[in-house]
Amino acid sequence: MLLKRNAALLLVLILLSYHNFVFAQVASTPLRTYATSPYQSTSLSTQLRSAFSVDTTEVFITSSIASVWAQSNDFQLDYYQNQVFSGFQVPINNKVSAEIMLQYSWAGNNHLDSLVAGFHNTFGIAQNGRDEVDDDQFNIGSSYGSAIEDFEGETMAKALHSYLSYQFFETSAHALSVGGSLYYNHVGDSEFSNISFEQGLQLNYSYHSGVHTGFSTLGATHRKNDLALGSIPVSNTTMSFAAGYSLQFLKQYEMLVEYHHYQGVLDDNSAFSEPSKEFVLGLRGTFDGVAVEISTTENMGNKDNSTDINFTVGLRFFL
Repeated sequence: MLLKRNAALLLVLILLSYHNFVFAQVASTPLRTYATSPYQSTSLSTQLRSAFSVDTTEVFITSSIASVWAQSNDFQLDYYQNQVFSGFQVPINNKVSAEIMLQYSWAGNNHLDSLVAGFHNTFGIAQNGRDEVDDDQFNIGSSYGSAIEDFEGETMAKALHSYLSYQFFETSAHALSVGGSLYYNHVGDSEFSNISFEQGLQLNYSYHSGVHTGFSTLGATHRKNDLALGSIPVSNTTMSFAAGYSLQFLKQYEMLVEYHHYQGVLDDNSAFSEPSKEFVLGLRGTFDGVAVEISTTENMGNKDNSTDINFTVGLRFFL
């Protein structure tokens, strides 16, 4: 069902591409995506943001599907994760804007294992043990003794995000802003039961010239909880960095590339104490105040601390 919904959104993009609408924005914004590494995706993570002023109200909804495969001496992860984000962003005045976002994450069978295995076979990439187990499993194991098996259908995160931004300065080419985030996650009857309250701070710089726009964000996240899944030590404060580039073409389209770097969340010597490095490639079409985005996120550098692959489809309405 989830794959059918994502396919329907992609079909909308293809059909709309036959119409000649006017590109709605002067300076671009980054893709609306979220961290995909197993722990960062279900906690507060810095998002790459534009530093240019917000002058219209935006309502958005995005849906993503991911395949997680991480096998090391400390952790064994093999499952699918699906997420939906929805919310709105409003300008309060010419320097201040606010955003509210809801997140729902769950373990659901999105049938990506065969796609990932086929991709690895096609390009001669090692399967790293994928071909030794059955497809479409939902299992987590660790050297800490915590194990969760057959958790398909379980809720993994149910969170409220808020973000408040203040703009230091803006010209036609440059902008600098600072923003603060608050995050509240409450998962009750689930293998991933958790109540957490987290805070974040980030600095954003953006550059715009003609059809080119660049973005950068430096952030820090504070987490009060010191244990994950009841026994795994978590770092209280982590840093992150992200950068992106947008190229506008054919008036209403953009090609976007982004790099997200998150400091490892776990306070141990496992793969999850090392940085997560994610490369994002996306396409956006903007049609008379409505933007449609499709993107894919690929793990880089460390195969044992992030997702194999993540696909995101989003709709953004500029009122």
